[in-house]
Amino acid sequence: MIRLGVDAAPGSKTAQVVDLMQNDLELQTLWYCANRTSKRAEVNDHGPIHVRTAMHHGSQLLKLLIDAGIQPNCVTDHGMTEDDALAVVLLAIALHDTGMSIHRDRHELLSVPIALDWLRRKLPPIYVEPRLTVMISEVAHAVLAHSVHERTLTLEAGIVKVADALDMTKGRSRRAIQSGKIDIHSISASAVESVRVTRGTTRPIRVEVEITNPAAIFHLKDVFGEKLAHSSIRPYVEVPKLDELLESLRELSTREDTQRDGQLVESTPRVNGQRDPGEPVGIGRNKVPTTIA
Repeated sequence: MIRLGVDAAPGSKTAQVVDLMQNDLELQTLWYCANRTSKRAEVNDHGPIHVRTAMHHGSQLLKLLIDAGIQPNCVTDHGMTEDDALAVVLLAIALHDTGMSIHRDRHELLSVPIALDWLRRKLPPIYVEPRLTVMISEVAHAVLAHSVHERTLTLEAGIVKVADALDMTKGRSRRAIQSGKIDIHSISASAVESVRVTRGTTRPIRVEVEITNPAAIFHLKDVFGEKLAHSSIRPYVEVPKLDELLESLRELSTREDTQRDGQLVESTPRVNGQRDPGEPVGIGRNKVPTTIA
């Protein structure tokens, strides 16, 4: 059985939930099946290592937000505790990719009925009504909302979405590359050496990313960045490496290439003795079009 490595106070709801997940053969088999689908679909790892990594990040994100005085929705909406909020985060991370056991496509939607069924059967007696239904509802929302463009309506759901995206180090893309999937997704992910979540300087949370290649900009911006942007915790997170890479790209876009610019001027056809800068290079009026590389 898989150990999750989550710290929880003895006797707390979180400790009971962690013990349940660590000893539940059904749940861990769903993780195994989800990872099998990952291999078939030639995508990044979605198995138990991903779950454990995301749980580590999710726990840290919630702690930093609470330390900054930002309360989760379990507390503000239901009068429950921070312990319950952590249980929601961990349960949602445990269940968010279980739909991958069926199919990669639309797996967020497929995960919801699996989560509803598993939670209703497994959470008692840790939770009883009416808090049982509250917990199930909050977890199911976070499972669905981990999809990049799905609205996150709770702090807990935002944490789950971002924690999921924070598992982006090179080891996660290894299987995809080994299977022959060499594309911007796998190459960019392989350029991320490490990820660390710490207390921020201007915001409650700081995400520190170590990279080995600027190609990591794709994963940081279009994968992690998009999930962060569509999460409920965006205002609380600073990502200096992403800002640094984006600034580097902006600098590149403004640099001059005197040789190429000179060739462009010479290649631009004349109209009434004047060069028309809007004319495609190599395609002049009354001329046979040439191939543009």
